Amino acid sequence: MRGLTDRLLAGALAAAAVLLPRGGRARWREEALAVLLDAPPPLRYRYAVDTLVKLPVLAWQQRLAARPADPPLSWPVSACAGAGLLAVPVVMVAALALTPVLGEETAEFLFLVSPCGMLPAVAASCFHRARRRGGGARHHLLAALVALFAGTGPMAAGALGVGIGAAGAGDQLAGTVALVAGLAPGGWLLHHGVGALLRGHGPTALGALGAAAGTGLLGVPVGLHLGMAAPGLGWLSLLVSVLALLVLVPSFVGWSVWAGVRLLAGRSEPLTR
Repeated sequence: MRGLTDRLLAGALAAAAVLLPRGGRARWREEALAVLLDAPPPLRYRYAVDTLVKLPVLAWQQRLAARPADPPLSWPVSACAGAGLLAVPVVMVAALALTPVLGEETAEFLFLVSPCGMLPAVAASCFHRARRRGGGARHHLLAALVALFAGTGPMAAGALGVGIGAAGAGDQLAGTVALVAGLAPGGWLLHHGVGALLRGHGPTALGALGAAAGTGLLGVPVGLHLGMAAPGLGWLSLLVSVLALLVLVPSFVGWSVWAGVRLLAGRSEPLTR
């Protein structure tokens, strides 16, 4: 009976080992089997389940460690991306602080265009990823579209919605398309911040700021669209918009300044991995 149990454990470990990189499968299988066979029989199956449950995490960590390091961005590209990010809080804070001087319309316009400072950083990240995936027209076209919509804030999304409305597709469809496209900046920044946290790229606080700023960038257009789509829920629209702005302004300013300074210093690894 013991021999049958040992063979079952060895077979289960051999089947599960395919999740690991090829070079480390045999060693992991031997070491894991030795640990399980050395455990007392009442605990052996519990240890086996624990080993198999944790295996996907181990495989993910080993594949990340085995990835070759990506070359950093060239200094002109990194400096351009950093300067663009540093311009974001300057324009954003100026729009909020100088509203009585500039007027509401001008201040609102400046606030809307302030995320356009992300364009060089988003473009550098997207095209670097496209090259890492083998390049080609399809990858570079996708990178250009993501950079256009994620790097320009609501500007490209608004222009797309106006174009669809002018083509006679209807205001509701145009508004929906503009909303979906307007989620790109927040979606990219949230993905970037969470990815940096999970992979340990850059300071943890910087990744958390990026994730919070992305959440705020997602909340602002959602709140605005909610107020237009359901006027009876104006209170909810106002609540979502206010909370999103309270999260967005400090986190976006902090992330832009910190990431911009790092890029100016040539620390471009969060954008290239």
